[in-house]
Amino acid sequence: MAEEKKVKDVIKDAAEDVKEEIQEAADEVKEEIQEAKDEAAEKAEDVREVLSSTEAKRKKKAERREAKAARKEANKVEEKKRRPNNGFLALLIFGVLILMFAFVGLYNYFSKPASIEKYLEDNGYNEMYTNAAVDEYTTVTMRAEGNTIKMVFKVAEDAPEEAVAQYQGDDGKEMLENMGASFLTSVKPLTRGFSGEVKVGVKQGDKTINYVKLSYREAKKIIKEAQEESEEAADDAGDAADDAEDAADDAADAAAGEAEEAAETDGE
Repeated sequence: MAEEKKVKDVIKDAAEDVKEEIQEAADEVKEEIQEAKDEAAEKAEDVREVLSSTEAKRKKKAERREAKAARKEANKVEEKKRRPNNGFLALLIFGVLILMFAFVGLYNYFSKPASIEKYLEDNGYNEMYTNAAVDEYTTVTMRAEGNTIKMVFKVAEDAPEEAVAQYQGDDGKEMLENMGASFLTSVKPLTRGFSGEVKVGVKQGDKTINYVKLSYREAKKIIKEAQEESEEAADDAGDAADDAEDAADDAADAAAGEAEEAAETDGE
């Protein structure tokens, strides 16, 4: 019995020792866990402080950017108030240019003679075209009244029939129109007049052989048609020259081919 009791006491002491060791280990684990929690809490606080500091810095940067943008916009508004806008500058510049060209145009315009009559007088046309010889049997006198040119061709009374015939009929009228239109369209732009006309007549003694009258617009139309006909004639002449050149080339090629064939035949 005593031995059994002794064994139980030993087991009991051992159990208590184990229990104490387990309790100590548990207490150590608890302490480590608490330390870990405290450390984690400290780190969390540090992180919060860092985040709070970063957020504050971001907020300050954003505030600085907004303040800078506001100052920049305010400066733009103030600068716009101090200087004229681009539209006004463009209007000012182009206005000056327009006025300059208008002044030059007006100066050039008013520098011209007031009328065709004045232009002919100032440039000696009255003396030049007083019974001026056109050919052996014809003279011409030209004067102007305002912006109307008057050209009178006088054919000698003893002129042969062929000298008179050139001024008669439709062909003679066309010739007078071309002469009158050419002179009117050459002189009219050199004067200030807004309108103009030309009158061309052919007389033999007291007899009128032919007569035409043209406005400035009609004269310009005649000259334009004459220029177009001249250009067409030049184009036709150019085409004819090209055709002749092509024909010459073809003939030369044909002759060369025949000569080559003849040489080959002689060689055989």
